[in-house]
Amino acid sequence: MENQRTKENVIMPESQVLKKMTKEKYEELLNYRVKKCQTIVKLHSLHREPVMTLRANYPGTLKNNELTRLINEEISKTLVETFQKKILVEEKFDTPEGPTIFYVVKGDARTLKENAIFIEQHHELGRFVDIDVYDVDEEYAVTRLELAYEPRKCFLCDEPAKECSRNKVHDVKDLIAFMEESIKAYQTRNR
Repeated sequence: MENQRTKENVIMPESQVLKKMTKEKYEELLNYRVKKCQTIVKLHSLHREPVMTLRANYPGTLKNNELTRLINEEISKTLVETFQKKILVEEKFDTPEGPTIFYVVKGDARTLKENAIFIEQHHELGRFVDIDVYDVDEEYAVTRLELAYEPRKCFLCDEPAKECSRNKVHDVKDLIAFMEESIKAYQTRNR
């Protein structure tokens, strides 16, 4: 069960930020990705509607933390408000990728993805989440590229986030510090 949201500012201790990915953690992540695919297939077969996943896009290895739970909670409120009665199922899991919410949502997968992109681009915390949409009978998630959107931008610069991540352009501590400051500002404005 997820912790209650507190009014305190959440900051990750530096000792947790600097932990490295172990072989065991890597295998756990790979096993989870298989399980995630199985969950999506199961939900598709039961409901014959698109599946949407929400998770915080948190750098580093310790992805289950107060920041990721807070981000998911806030974006989840917006998703539920946006899709209202179209949400058939909502399942929450703590995973190696961080807290993840699976939704089964009635509608056209590409339209749902466009709405997800809008949330990612316009919600104050939207840049810190990945909202993926998986259409029934399709193997991969609907992408920004297939809908003619630009790739996600890095938190710290204007370059594509995947390139910065792959090339390790920014220190993980700097990315996390930026997220923490953004979340503090968000909490202050929304108290």
